[in-house]
Formats: sequence, C-alpha cells, structure tokens
Amino acid sequence: MATARRVGSATSETRAAILAATEQLLVESGYASVSSRSVAAAAGINPGLVHYYFPTLDDLFVAVFRRGAEKNLDRMARALASPTPFQALWRTSADPRGGALFFELMAAANHRPALRAEVAELAERARRLQIEALRELLPQYGVDGGLFPPEFVAAAIQGIALSLGREEALAMATEHRAAAAAMENLLDHLEQRRHAAPPRRAQGPEARS
Repeated sequence: MATARRVGSATSETRAAILAATEQLLVESGYASVSSRSVAAAAGINPGLVHYYFPTLDDLFVAVFRRGAEKNLDRMARALASPTPFQALWRTSADPRGGALFFELMAAANHRPALRAEVAELAERARRLQIEALRELLPQYGVDGGLFPPEFVAAAIQGIALSLGREEALAMATEHRAAAAAMENLLDHLEQRRHAAPPRRAQGPEARS
C-alpha cells in the first residue's frame, strides 16, 4: 500500500521563499523557465527542498496561483462595495501590478490541466461575484439592464482591462492609453449620474409582476 508523500508546512518561510522565487521567474523569464532547479537557484536553496514542499510542478504553479487568488477576490468585493463601484472595479481589473504574472499563469494553464481547473474555478467565482453586485448596481446608474445586462457589463469591464493590460505588457504601439482614458471618462460620467440621481433598487420578479 502506497504512503502519501509528506509535504512541507504551508506556513514555512522556505515555502514562502519558493513561491516568491517562482513568481519572480514567471515575471522575468516566463513559465517555461520554471523548474525545480531554477526555482531553487533563485531561492538560494537545495533543489530537493522544492520537491519536498511541491512534489510536482503542477503543485507549485497551483500554489502560486492560489496565493494571489483569494486576495484578488477580496479586492474585487471591496471595489464593488465602495462608494464608486464602477470606477473601483475598473481600476482593480486594470491594475498593472500582477498583470505579467497573471498572463504567464494563464499561458501555463494551457498546458497544465490542474492549473487550468484552478483558473476556471476562480474565474467562475469572480464572475458570479460581479454579476450579483451589478444586478443591484445597474439601476442605480440608470443603465438599461435589458440592453446592458450585468453579465455583459462584467465581461466588458474585465475583458477591456485585460486586453489593454496585455497590449501594455507587449509594448504595443496601439492607443491603449487613449482607450483607458475613454473608459475612465465614461465611468466617471456614470458615477456622477448615480450620485445625482435619487436612490433606485433593482426590480425583482415580484416587483415586475
């Protein structure tokens, strides 16, 4: 009967150093550069310790992804609960910090099913969080939920933010700054309209019947 392989403590400083080194490699050299030896060299430890804490590279990639996932969800929830939720959601989605790391993890997920499952699960949670909040928020902005349902608004804000972030990471010459400024102006207009309008609530099925 096979015994489960021991894995190091989740609170270990060595484990944290391994994760930090992996993030650095992902950002500076891409996901293909990540190996037990390269991570060990970056962390200044023996390669055997990488295997002790993360028996496979899939375990390592998933741990790196999870390290930021919960923080990102919390940041998104706080943005949607802020006094200017549209602007806060946009700025959270468009924040360049962590953008390079996210794109590398997405690229790695194409080749690693375990990581792909983690990314998909987080994306589902994030989208549900956005849709539920936007269902309440859209009437407050005077936005027609029939023409612009919360599913569309959530996908549009995050999709545009990711697209512009990818262009900036690639140093593309397209006018992504002008597009970002246009989005900022649009959301600023909507925020002003929301604060100037009397309070409104989303109509549920009972109210519409």
